[in-house]
Amino acid sequence: MGLTEWFEFQVPGRVVCSEHSVDSIGTELDKIGANNVLIITDKGVEKAGLVELVENGLESGSAKLSGIFNEVPPNSEIKVVQRCYEMVQSVGADSLVSIGGGSSIDTAKATAILMCEGGNLLDHQSAVYAPSGTLPPHIAVPTTAGTGSESTFASVIADEEQKLKLIFQGPALAPTVALLDPVMTKTLPPHLTASTGMDALSHCIESIHSEMHEPISDGLALHAIRLISNYLPKATKNGDDMEARTYMLIAANMGGIAFANAYVGIVHAMAHAAGGRYGVPHGVANAILLPYGVEYNVKFYPELVLSEYRLVAEALGIDVQGDNDEKASEKLIEYLKNLTLDLGLPAKLSEVGVPQDGLEDVANDAMIDGSMFNNPGEPELEDVLDILKKAY
Repeated sequence: MGLTEWFEFQVPGRVVCSEHSVDSIGTELDKIGANNVLIITDKGVEKAGLVELVENGLESGSAKLSGIFNEVPPNSEIKVVQRCYEMVQSVGADSLVSIGGGSSIDTAKATAILMCEGGNLLDHQSAVYAPSGTLPPHIAVPTTAGTGSESTFASVIADEEQKLKLIFQGPALAPTVALLDPVMTKTLPPHLTASTGMDALSHCIESIHSEMHEPISDGLALHAIRLISNYLPKATKNGDDMEARTYMLIAANMGGIAFANAYVGIVHAMAHAAGGRYGVPHGVANAILLPYGVEYNVKFYPELVLSEYRLVAEALGIDVQGDNDEKASEKLIEYLKNLTLDLGLPAKLSEVGVPQDGLEDVANDAMIDGSMFNNPGEPELEDVLDILKKAY
């Protein structure tokens, strides 16, 4: 496995993992100096009774609930963040609790930027966000095991006018505390359990083939892959399996920390583009595109990429003993395609509302996505369009 000549590894906020840990979220808020809390979530999470569990947990501490912003859509948007910030101002909140998937957590991160800087979110776009002051305390409570957003340094927010997903990133954006409670994922239906789990798997695999990968992120990603291989099918089949739910949360968190440091590549660039253009759910887009991205990357630095994919295959439990690296990679690609089908997820872009005449727009958007710049080699527009056609 190759090693970058220089790397820097950053650890996000504190991680607390246990069943029913939300029961003591008030205590955790006291530890980080929160006084007036705004909960950021979506209507589905609220309807499932998960916000109520957090509200009850606030009683373990002294922080007060100032309000609940429940307008987060599946793909959060610039205008949503602005409305959330307006509620922060109207209720006098000084801290945030996000409850939900990546969209809710990313909305909270982007809202935190505005709580520090004010103005319009688009005013704060830059390669790396450097805050002018201290960001507000933020506890992230994931209700999916996939995005790892509770421990990453980025917030992905859609801009409907540009039909793009924008990435705001910087170490300060990581939530203060990631609260991993499997009870909060228990109501997640099978198709969302599967798609968010595939999102976590794509984070791990892409962080390993990223040009910025290094031994620490590799170690996190490879063990997370082992956990996902074992527990994703179980969690999808039986949502009441708390062991599977717990280990999927841990795996998603490990994958999040891995790719927060090593970054992702062409698969995520295309997934962001498909989501921005046609609203394809992020986990579904990654599940569809992952085997084709892996297949494309095989040709870059074969002495390195192939050996890395062999490690991924071994972590997934694929029998590659006696196979050379190229054969091991072929088995990995086939495994990923079959896993998507076995989990009951769509296998082609044509199944999820992407029109064939829209593939070129998706390819163009992917080429300017920040994730593309960490992919092995330098994909051209024609390469990306060819991948999308294969995945169509």
